[in-house]
Amino acid sequence: MFSVRMLEKLRQSLALWLAVQYALVFAMSATILFGVLYWVLARALEERDQAVVEQRAALLARAYADSQLGAVVERLNGGAAQDGDAWFVRVIDPRDGPIWVKAPPDWVQTVVQRIPIPEWGVTAERAIPTVRLPQDALRDYAIASRPLFDGRLLQVGRSADSRAVLLAPLRRAFGAVGAVALFLSLAVGTLLGWRATRPLREVSDTALRILETGDFAARVRAPHGSGELAVLVRQLNTLLSKNATHLRVLRETLDNLAHDLRTPLARLRGTAELALQNAQDPAEARGALADCVNECDRVLHLLEALLDISAAEAGALKLNRDLLDVRTLTERAADLYREVAEEKEIILTLDQPAPAEIDGDPIRLSQAVNNLLDNALKYTPAGGRVALATRVETDDVVISVTDNGPGVPSSEREAIFRRLYRGDASRSRRGFGLGLSLVKAIAEAHRGTVTADDAPGGGTRFIMRLRRSLNP
Repeated sequence: MFSVRMLEKLRQSLALWLAVQYALVFAMSATILFGVLYWVLARALEERDQAVVEQRAALLARAYADSQLGAVVERLNGGAAQDGDAWFVRVIDPRDGPIWVKAPPDWVQTVVQRIPIPEWGVTAERAIPTVRLPQDALRDYAIASRPLFDGRLLQVGRSADSRAVLLAPLRRAFGAVGAVALFLSLAVGTLLGWRATRPLREVSDTALRILETGDFAARVRAPHGSGELAVLVRQLNTLLSKNATHLRVLRETLDNLAHDLRTPLARLRGTAELALQNAQDPAEARGALADCVNECDRVLHLLEALLDISAAEAGALKLNRDLLDVRTLTERAADLYREVAEEKEIILTLDQPAPAEIDGDPIRLSQAVNNLLDNALKYTPAGGRVALATRVETDDVVISVTDNGPGVPSSEREAIFRRLYRGDASRSRRGFGLGLSLVKAIAEAHRGTVTADDAPGGGTRFIMRLRRSLNP
């Protein structure tokens, strides 16, 4: 079972197909290289044999010019030509045909008969290409022709071992070595490809594990280095982490939403039931309907805030951008909440020494500033102080809201910006826990950030940093 599954997996493996393709490329390249080398070597042997024959033909032609045919015979049979028996020599008269022929003892008559006679003045200055006779494939014959001064033609030839026979061991060696090299390249290529594609298999196994078990905490083991697969795995792990975070936030949102909607819906139901019980009193009925409208408004406000936050997190929040001075927004927010501050005996100060122009959505930014100021006034005790300030830092506009309330524990400073999060100190206060989440969503939609930190002298300072221009 193991071998069948492994063979099937190997057959469909990307590593095997890559190895096969690379092995084919290697085989084709090696074959082409061997073919070129084989042709060069065979050509070199052929040219060497032809050069030797041409040299001997020229030597005998000069001897014939000195003393005619006798000198040629003497040079072939004399002591100066120890290998004279290995040479074929023929003198041809244009009218009478061959007048003198000398063939090596191992040449058969058929070979001599098949030697072509070139035409004078056409090919006489060139050696005739090697003649290979089908009945004697083990030998190659090189024939050279030279015209003589008296109009006759001199032909000189010599036999040598067939180049095909000489190079046959090379062909067999290439075949054997090539087969072994091809097998090794396929095996090693498959092994290396299997190792190289291991991250892809781990990605597939992790995806299958998530699909089958729903374990969104599963991650792919990231390989070392900065190669394409390593970058792919790290990006995939980042994507899985973000998806897991979104799912966790979604679950928390649904849980908190169900918990926070239960109270207004129960209040709506109770108010409606009370109105039904007191149906004869119009004033009571109108009051019940007014309460129902108020509760419906609160629920609609909750749902609209959730939709805005989700759109901002998805990068789809619509912004009506315009060039504006942030001081206008902060002044309006201070005027709006000044009466609330006076009722709680809280000192509200405004500090904005210089113009702070920004390219943004005035309505969305007003929501963010109002939520920060409302949050500060809500948690600042009577007799406290709340400071709203703006300043310009290079390419950023910074809006800060500082209070001297109970402060935010360091362990909750990231969590307070989550949707529907309610800290221990805020459980007793009315609200849905969406104000700071909306502030964060609006800031990020404007390519900015919002953070919470300790204020000097106690309390909390919220800092919203916004880019002055939304253009890249």
